Amino acid sequence: MVALDIDEKIIYEVRKHWFGIAVIIAGLAVIALIPPIFFVVIQTTGTVMLVDGWLLFLFVYSLWLLVLWVFFFLEWTDYYFDVWHVTNKRLVDVEQKGIFSREITSFYYDRIQDITIEIHGIIPTLLEFGDIHIQTAGESREIILKGASRPYMAKEIIMKEVEKKSGTIQRVQVVE
Repeated sequence: MVALDIDEKIIYEVRKHWFGIAVIIAGLAVIALIPPIFFVVIQTTGTVMLVDGWLLFLFVYSLWLLVLWVFFFLEWTDYYFDVWHVTNKRLVDVEQKGIFSREITSFYYDRIQDITIEIHGIIPTLLEFGDIHIQTAGESREIILKGASRPYMAKEIIMKEVEKKSGTIQRVQVVE
């Protein structure tokens, strides 16, 4: 997916935490239960009597599940393909935008000016995930990976590479 130089190797991959996709899966599971509950309530109360109620219900419910499956697939694709590759020469940000669109940004360590970690809330603190912001020189562009797994470890690895290449990092912030 990412073209590396001949003497370049991937040291670490920073990915989104599993909790983000787990919340989406749980939400979709709850949403998938709405039509059966609604159908049972309607049939039990007797407000609407459908002659072929089960057949119509199965058709509509199948369409409902198909829409939920497509939504899950889109979310999973975004979750799985959003990654930062920390190499021995540069940082490569791969951001998936939809199914057939992705943005790949790479920058060398001497361009990094600022690394900020933001962890807000009890669950992110306990499960150790949060947002990593990296400010680069020149373009005044900020690269963000939201919901990154083990952001402190990622920061340390990136900082070691920055120090090897440029000598020092100007500023590091941790926001909790």
